[in-house]
Amino acid sequence: MTNRPVALTLIFCAALARAQPAADPPLVESIKIGDAGGLRSRIAAGADLGAKDQYGWTAVMWAAGHADATSLKALLDAGADPAPKGAADYSAIVEAAKGGKAANVPLLAAKGLDCSAKDAAGVPALAYAATISTPTVSALLACKAKVNARDGNGLTALIRAAQLGRTEAVSRLLAGGAKVDLKDKLGYTALMWAAHDGWADTVKVLLAAKADRAQTAGDGLTALAMARARGHADAADLLK
Repeated sequence: MTNRPVALTLIFCAALARAQPAADPPLVESIKIGDAGGLRSRIAAGADLGAKDQYGWTAVMWAAGHADATSLKALLDAGADPAPKGAADYSAIVEAAKGGKAANVPLLAAKGLDCSAKDAAGVPALAYAATISTPTVSALLACKAKVNARDGNGLTALIRAAQLGRTEAVSRLLAGGAKVDLKDKLGYTALMWAAHDGWADTVKVLLAAKADRAQTAGDGLTALAMARARGHADAADLLK
């Protein structure tokens, strides 16, 4: 007769084992814990460059947005593929932009990756960079990222930077050829967003770039009206 407690224990242990995530491949583990020395040693020992973790990501896929350029270069020099087959929704360039890894961008561009790449949601790498890292904006522009590319809501990198008051990024994008008066699907320009959210320094830079303060959004409001409606006196004074 079956020993019921033992059988239940075995079933529980088997279920628990299945629930445990698989251990990361050696190179992926090195990237995730930031062990650059261990990474180099494992590469030299012949670790599998294409081994994937439970998410289907290889070490180089993680390194693009989470490791420094030295670790990424070590993987690329060893022959790791930054655009592996079966990763259709992945872009190493986008990951580098999301992670603000400016130094990784030229390494990936040298492997033929498109600096105008978009993620699965249609957001360009440059748009991500504009929200977190001006050096990464510069790196993407240097490898010919399309400065006026839009996402699904019509937002350009310039508009995204203006929404967050990232004045330095706004200046860099304008210097890189960003069109100052493009509108998103709401009919808002970069100037309107900066005024709407009270980013006076950003408003000042956009006005210096000849942004049209007379334009109206889909709701009929000008940048000045938006600033006044939300009580942003400094921005409103600039727009009078």
